[in-house]
Amino acid sequence: MRLNPEFRRNLWLELSLHRMILLGGALAGVFVLVGVFSPRNVVANVALATFVLAAMAWGSHRAGDSVLDELRERTWDAQRMSALGPWSMTWGKLCGATFIPWFVGVISIGVYLFERQGLTILERLQVVAAFTAGAVLVQALSLIGALIGTRFDKTAKSTLMSWAAVGTLGLLWSYFSFYYRSDDAIFWYGSAYDRFNFLTVSLFALCAWVTFGAYRLMCTELAVATRPWAWTAFVLYLTIYFAGGFIPVLDPLSRSLSVFAAMGLVVSIGLTYISAFALYRDPLAFRRLKHYAETGRWHRFLEAIPIWMASLGAAALFTIACVALHFMPHYSLQRIENVGLTAVPIWFVTLTILALLYYFTYGGSNRRVETTTIICLVLLYWLLPVIIESLGLVTLSWLFRPPMWDRPVLSAFIIGVHFLVAGTLCYRRYYARIAPTISLS
Repeated sequence: MRLNPEFRRNLWLELSLHRMILLGGALAGVFVLVGVFSPRNVVANVALATFVLAAMAWGSHRAGDSVLDELRERTWDAQRMSALGPWSMTWGKLCGATFIPWFVGVISIGVYLFERQGLTILERLQVVAAFTAGAVLVQALSLIGALIGTRFDKTAKSTLMSWAAVGTLGLLWSYFSFYYRSDDAIFWYGSAYDRFNFLTVSLFALCAWVTFGAYRLMCTELAVATRPWAWTAFVLYLTIYFAGGFIPVLDPLSRSLSVFAAMGLVVSIGLTYISAFALYRDPLAFRRLKHYAETGRWHRFLEAIPIWMASLGAAALFTIACVALHFMPHYSLQRIENVGLTAVPIWFVTLTILALLYYFTYGGSNRRVETTTIICLVLLYWLLPVIIESLGLVTLSWLFRPPMWDRPVLSAFIIGVHFLVAGTLCYRRYYARIAPTISLS
């Protein structure tokens, strides 16, 4: 069997007999020293903490460095032009660059399995599985962060991205551990599931999605054409997953559909923001889309669509569903069931924010575009309304922050005007930047 060249290359860079002996000896010394003065469960907890530090913290740093080191050494372009496919490149970096952290992590997990008391072997294996999935998740997140960084900063450091990935995992783990502490069952679409099993499976599913996301970003880096079906499927998956916690088995159909549509709107708009702000915004994307649409090359049109457009299109469908279900019977006062007409101004707010983001993107400088957009949004939707309200002009403040829940129709009109202004400014700047290119081509 021929070994993946990228995996083999990273092994040659990482693997060292001297390093493995040194790390193995240090781990043995630490565990023996702790075992002499502490009970066995303390040794198990130290082993689990060592796994977190090695496989998660150190491993995520190495996963990000596997790309950023090549950027700093100016070898990334040669890697992109090689014959390796995106999947070989992805798992070669994820597994090869993190080999030493996994070496430490496997030893630590072995000590945990042997030393942990009070749990059955199945329960210990479940803990190991959950922590292993968490390690793969945070390493894939770090790789995603590094691949995103290749478009923005060629001299980027992986430390910030790695710790951002670790911080993300920490938030996820805090969320999961809050539920792990309880022995109550989790009800999902009205069915009861063991809490630990359900959350572990959820973590594995999220790990699979994030790893697949790293692969898709690698496809983009290697100029492999993709279509946004995977991103749309991820939107649908998260909608189905989160809606399950709000839909009992005996709910009326209209309420279940209302909750599902509202959850889909929240998820799709959230992912639209994430993808639009985080990923590279090609200034010529709209020009390509127009050309492919005019020539009827719809397969190329789908390949050229930014993924934020796919989730924004899904948000439009969920908005229509929320508006249609507004006229159906309602069975509670929960907001998630009663989004209704409020979905329209929420969708217009998203369009306005994207227009502002692209307005600053076409400003000529690629630096601090996201920060400038966020500052502008804070001024427009928070600071100015607060100042006007402090003067007692509450109604006047609606021109900037209308009451979307109380007066959705009026809010849709006001936010629609915001979008027209932001869209006009964006189009004028786009025309000034792109029209000369079109006329000369």
